[in-house]
Amino acid sequence: MYANKFAIMCDFDGTITKIDVGHQVYTKFGDERWLEINNRWRRGEISSRDCLIGEYDLIDADENEVIEHIWKMEIDPGFIKLTDLCKVNNIPLVVVSDGFDFYINPVLEKYGVENIPVFCNKMRFNGRKVELSFPYFEKGCGVCGNCKRFHVENFKKDSQIVIYIGDGLSDKFAAKTADVVFAKDELMVYLEDNDVKFIPFNKIDDVNCWLVEILSGKVELPLDRNRSIEPCLDKPIITPNGI
Repeated sequence: MYANKFAIMCDFDGTITKIDVGHQVYTKFGDERWLEINNRWRRGEISSRDCLIGEYDLIDADENEVIEHIWKMEIDPGFIKLTDLCKVNNIPLVVVSDGFDFYINPVLEKYGVENIPVFCNKMRFNGRKVELSFPYFEKGCGVCGNCKRFHVENFKKDSQIVIYIGDGLSDKFAAKTADVVFAKDELMVYLEDNDVKFIPFNKIDDVNCWLVEILSGKVELPLDRNRSIEPCLDKPIITPNGI
């Protein structure tokens, strides 16, 4: 009953993937100086764009080395179910990330879900160094490399109920703007500390279970976003033969 009203926006690093792929790249192929750069961002001294430029400037590797490492990354299998659920019910699903297309696209391709729109930053190799660009930086207030709030607001302009799924501090502004928020890890702590309502989750299958309940009319909107959700991994996900 709500399918044509929803838009789902999902973070990539640590949300779709089991670990933060970007962190893997600049820590494996850079050096320990990334830590102080990252701490400066956490203290609010620099933007995430400047943080990323500093971290990735430390990389000393060629493109093939990094690609080989990226292909080892795994995703939460619940994301594949989420893509199927959204496709069957005509729900827009997009990836929004403050990471980079260089590793996001190959990982999605590895799992056969590469046709999803991705809004992210861009990275290209020039020898053993990388060149970064931030096409959505100017859309925001200068705090984030990719203004996720801008993307949320674009979907809300079309009267969509925006469901946001995230795990980190780069998701905090999008989480404050979205209608329904699923949060874990650092994002969950931040939202708790700032009295922002959300639904805690551990795996994307938790989101799938909630969405099935909504689509079947078992849960009504508006939703109290502080409620917890019971594990229901054994419950059926909507398929082309379902709703």
